[in-house]
Amino acid sequence: MRTVALDGRMLRHDRAGIGRYIWRLQEALAALPRQAMDLALLVDRRGGLPGKPALRARPVFAPVRGRPERILLPHALRGADLAHFPDHGIPDGCTCPAVVTVHDISFLTHPETHSATSRRYYERAIQTLRRARAVIVLSKHARAALVGRGLADAAQVTVIPNAPGLPAPGPGLRSRAWPAPYALMVGTIQPRKNIALAARAYAAAAFARRATLLIAGSIGYRGPEIVRAVQDEHGAGSVRFLGRVSDDMLVRLLAQAEFLLMPSLDEGFGLPAVEAMSCGTPVIAARAGPVPDVVGDAAVLIEPDDREALTAAIDRLGDDAELRAALGARGRARSAAFSWERTARATLAVYEAHA
Repeated sequence: MRTVALDGRMLRHDRAGIGRYIWRLQEALAALPRQAMDLALLVDRRGGLPGKPALRARPVFAPVRGRPERILLPHALRGADLAHFPDHGIPDGCTCPAVVTVHDISFLTHPETHSATSRRYYERAIQTLRRARAVIVLSKHARAALVGRGLADAAQVTVIPNAPGLPAPGPGLRSRAWPAPYALMVGTIQPRKNIALAARAYAAAAFARRATLLIAGSIGYRGPEIVRAVQDEHGAGSVRFLGRVSDDMLVRLLAQAEFLLMPSLDEGFGLPAVEAMSCGTPVIAARAGPVPDVVGDAAVLIEPDDREALTAAIDRLGDDAELRAALGARGRARSAAFSWERTARATLAVYEAHA
């Protein structure tokens, strides 16, 4: 029996982004029939998991991105025929065959939106891709970028889209998440999300006189600076920062929003847009990275640096209930193309081909 280790050590530190990917993937993998394949989830033995894993947990001590990783990781992977690393590269100390997931290539396309430490990590990690048996990316855009830069061979790279991972709406959905109409942004507060431009565009819209822009997400690189700049410019009136919210609250916020704004400079996939579409909520997004391919005709697209076009799109959607309903219906249909079962089946096929 072949043994595959899915590296879930980041779950101790990350519940969004890569952490959400790991958790939903291991749940979906556990639900699939797996002949002659034993899947295990490597977890940090110090704890910090969001719940009980669906896959067999294998507690280890080999902290991610730490200096001791090179020494401790080989013991953690002992007996594995294949390891799946979800953090953009093969860690130091891995001696077994590996699969890597690359989520986001903004460190290549917009390096200025990352800290120096972050850039150094990703630049080193991405150089390990040619050692991988296979590379999983979330979009054709990322595949073209990696292959075009000579970082991976075309035959190595498989596109496996992400999928909505929020819980089904419950009875609490009937209560208002916010007492007045609002538009929503979701994501870590960092330069790549283009929050400052979004706040200026929103404040200039007539829609802002009767609705608030809510921004849900934890603080990331230059996050405090972005929050202060927006609050200094716009006060606490038209734009409100909510911080990180629970998945249950995020479902309510998405389902009850007039529309979602996602004017990011780049995205790995554009999961907030897909999750909004799955709730029937219209989306305004930037024509950047993989987002146009992901949303198709189910969103209003603008250029990421065009503040006036974003303001016009906000007022257009804010004033046109029929357009919001039409986009919501198209969004629900579009989001049905993405599911964790499909993601898990395609990932399992990669394991079977390379373990």
